[in-house]
Amino acid sequence: MTLRQHLEEMIEELKKNVAHMADLALSNLREGLVAFKNGDQDLAKIVIKKDDEVDRYEEEIAKLALNIIWREQPLASDLRLVTGILKLITDLERIGDHATDIAEMTLHIEGKINKRVLPITSQMADIVEEMVLLSIKGLVQVNESIAIEVIKKDDEVDNLFQQLILKMTTELKNDKIDANELIYVLMVAKYFERVGDHAVNIAQWIIFIVKGTHKNTLLF
Repeated sequence: MTLRQHLEEMIEELKKNVAHMADLALSNLREGLVAFKNGDQDLAKIVIKKDDEVDRYEEEIAKLALNIIWREQPLASDLRLVTGILKLITDLERIGDHATDIAEMTLHIEGKINKRVLPITSQMADIVEEMVLLSIKGLVQVNESIAIEVIKKDDEVDNLFQQLILKMTTELKNDKIDANELIYVLMVAKYFERVGDHAVNIAQWIIFIVKGTHKNTLLF
């Protein structure tokens, strides 16, 4: 096996580990929302416990990436790829943290949440999940166009969050939602909005991998 082949194999392993980490973080995010919708405290506790596995992935990926830089001494595009992955796994870890945050909200509520406001939150969750999946696809393919698509979708999430605020304000004025429940739903929606921001961050690191620029600043 040539040195180049060995480097390519290590980089492919790195990408696969990132994809597995993203799958786990998204799975926790989905289960966290289900637990919140249904007031399922047992499921919420499971989600909270699984966050340790996301953290372990971050550590292992960081070790592998640093090992590639140290032992293989990659140049140009390969070095940008490994460096970009080192950066974006922080965003994946925080997505996992937000899944835990949502699960923890469940521990403070009793019963199911107001069904009139949940559809907007669920719609936000669907778009955010798509953004994260697209960002990982963009990373695996090293595809700038996919990264740009992710960034554009963030406006949809922000617009839905504003719609939710207006909807819940109306519900509160009409005494159709408890004030404490309103706070918890808004917090959960805000966590999803932040996950969307992390997906955008990942997309921006993909653009760095492709072009060497990050947020229009040349870094490499």
